[in-house]
Amino acid sequence: MLKLKWTIGAVAVALTALNLGRAADDETYDLRGPAPEKGQVFVSKGTLKIKEADTTIKLAGQTLDIKMTLLVTSEEEAKVLAVDGREVTKCQTKVIKEQAEVTANEMTQTEPTALEKETIISERDGKKWKHSLVDTKPSDKQKKELDNRNGIENDDDLYPEKKVKVGHKWSVDAAALNKLLGNSFTEIKGKVNQTFAKVEELDDEKVAVIESTAKITGKMKDDGEPTLDVEMEMKITTWKSIKTGVSVKEKFEGKIKLAGTVKQEGMKLDMTLSGPISGESTTKMK
Repeated sequence: MLKLKWTIGAVAVALTALNLGRAADDETYDLRGPAPEKGQVFVSKGTLKIKEADTTIKLAGQTLDIKMTLLVTSEEEAKVLAVDGREVTKCQTKVIKEQAEVTANEMTQTEPTALEKETIISERDGKKWKHSLVDTKPSDKQKKELDNRNGIENDDDLYPEKKVKVGHKWSVDAAALNKLLGNSFTEIKGKVNQTFAKVEELDDEKVAVIESTAKITGKMKDDGEPTLDVEMEMKITTWKSIKTGVSVKEKFEGKIKLAGTVKQEGMKLDMTLSGPISGESTTKMK
């Protein structure tokens, strides 16, 4: 009798848990989150890697075939200085770390970008951003890198306007990635298919987990001109804070192809590159 009573009790507990699960599935969430506020500070860290890509370089009738690996690491602290509705209109960014490591033919070279250790003031001018350095005049190389940057952008275009339930699926035009990719990309085309997979806890914070697939094409700028054709296929997982709307963690992996002309030390090189691409990032609010 006691065994039977225990079994019935266990079943009751299981059914209760099941009903609670269904109730949670009916809850809706705002994936865009609240508007940004003046004074907010975000610390972001990220890596991007293209591993052992098949690369062909042509110059002056000569062809060089190599395996190339590119690793970019970055760390920034960005502060909101002014907002207009859901848009940041002015911000300050401290570039704590920004380095590129290139390995080709078993030789590795690591270089910081021209903006590492600099502090940047960015102001929105219509749909574009204007950037300046604090307490210094940018060099020509720094000007080019500044032109390829954005300020703090919201990601509203990637998410539904209304609250949605877990399991919701939607698609957006790849042009919605323009704000996040920066000014180094143009003519972005394709689709991003997304699923609100679940809600979970991450670092004691409730987050929405969004799984996305994207297949996009576009142009990548070199020396300010869109000279490289780009194709990318990616699977992306985003952990988005329910409370703040901040993408506190993101991972992606996929494939990338580049083809076109690049400038190096005053010379134009024809280049093609094809290989796996991956990356991850974290963002915390101070």
